[in-house]
Amino acid sequence: MNNMIKKITLLALLLALFSGTSTAQSGQSLGTLTLQECIDIAQEQSPVAQAARYALSASRWEFQSYRADLLPGLSITGDAPNFNKSIFSNVLDDGSVTFSSRRQSEASTTVSIDQNILQTGGRLSVSSGITRLGIFENENTYLWQSTPLVLGFQQPIFGFNSLKWRTRLEPLQYEISQKEYVEDMEGLAVMVSERFFDVLLAQINLENAEFNVARNDSIYQISQGRYNVGSIAENELLQSELALRNAEAELTRSRLEYDRSLNEFKIILGYPTSLELDITPPEQLPELDISVEQAKELAIQNNSEALNYRLSELQADRDYAQAQSESNFTATLVANYGLNQTSSEFSQLYENPENRQFITVGFEVPIFNWGKQEAQINAARNQQREVANSIEFQRRQFNQQVEYTVSQFLQLKDQVLLAAQSDTIAQRRYNVAQNRYLIGKIDITNLFIAQNEKDAARQEYIRALRDFWTGWYELRELTLYDFQDGEPIRYSTY
Repeated sequence: MNNMIKKITLLALLLALFSGTSTAQSGQSLGTLTLQECIDIAQEQSPVAQAARYALSASRWEFQSYRADLLPGLSITGDAPNFNKSIFSNVLDDGSVTFSSRRQSEASTTVSIDQNILQTGGRLSVSSGITRLGIFENENTYLWQSTPLVLGFQQPIFGFNSLKWRTRLEPLQYEISQKEYVEDMEGLAVMVSERFFDVLLAQINLENAEFNVARNDSIYQISQGRYNVGSIAENELLQSELALRNAEAELTRSRLEYDRSLNEFKIILGYPTSLELDITPPEQLPELDISVEQAKELAIQNNSEALNYRLSELQADRDYAQAQSESNFTATLVANYGLNQTSSEFSQLYENPENRQFITVGFEVPIFNWGKQEAQINAARNQQREVANSIEFQRRQFNQQVEYTVSQFLQLKDQVLLAAQSDTIAQRRYNVAQNRYLIGKIDITNLFIAQNEKDAARQEYIRALRDFWTGWYELRELTLYDFQDGEPIRYSTY
């Protein structure tokens, strides 16, 4: 599923780059957006969300096509008037053969209602038709034939009932597509969360770079004054100057990275890159009470993965049943009963129609084909066993993934709190180090160490937030359950 989301995302990014279409006008500003607002926007209008809706719509129409096969179908068939001029051999009463020519045309049309029989795989039909034959000799003659009503029945005997298997497979496939749509929406939330914090981290790095340039410039000016009065060595002056140049280079890189990540984020949201927007990190973390067993139960109940296992098992069972059916005696019963009449006058065509009836039984009995049927059965049986063992292994992997995801997520909140404390401590330490440097209590090396630790702590805090919120939406994607509202996740499909 994640690979599918990545492919859809890449296509969506390319389309958005070249289309330039959006609900917002270029040059507008959306102001400051929260994480949830960005997710809502992406799920509403982004190309990724639109692609997911089209995929669900295609599945819905496929399911409607299957349901239509269970209902009666009305059709009309026929041949447009055709003309035939030919010479043919004609055997006379005395046994001699002569050649004659003929010119004639024929046109026909039939209206029929057909109904598939789910339980047996057969078909019932009711039809009515009319045919006109035109013979062009010295005097043109037209003959008519009518079939006012024909009841038909066709039934395979000991054959493979594909419609019955479709009745088991098609609803399951549609249910899978519905769950996959919700997973796509939650997968989009994971993607938006990742890119949201990528932008936020780039923004923090840019702010740190701007602060460091300004602060290192002040430190360099102070170092020049101290060097001029002989209170520091040239090495410390050069160290402060090098720190300033490095900070200026880092500022340039940070600006480029911020612009790149912000523009990519705008594209995912479905906006042009010229649109102005800003983001603010979430202020509070949700209060959640989640157990591994609860999440595992919800994942098995809601995730499409479990249904895909069942689908694979049913498909293997179907293939095995089909192989068995095709290796045995099969027959087809065809029976028709109805009325027909012929006349040279159209007005008399439906008077006193005669019975029309026939029954045909076609059969096929495999006698010898060098073991082909046995090979097909053995192949299908082993394929069935392979699927069963593969699914058992995948189920165990899936359960392990749920356990790991939940266990990891339960630790992420504590990591955010610890990272926030470290960020506060590092900021205070830098302030203290800066003041001590200004009064000459520490050298410039210790000041730069404190500065780097301050920047690293701030970055680590943003990364911890990123891990928590992406983990939160990954858990929702895995279980399709909203733990805050205590209900399954649903999305409108329009």
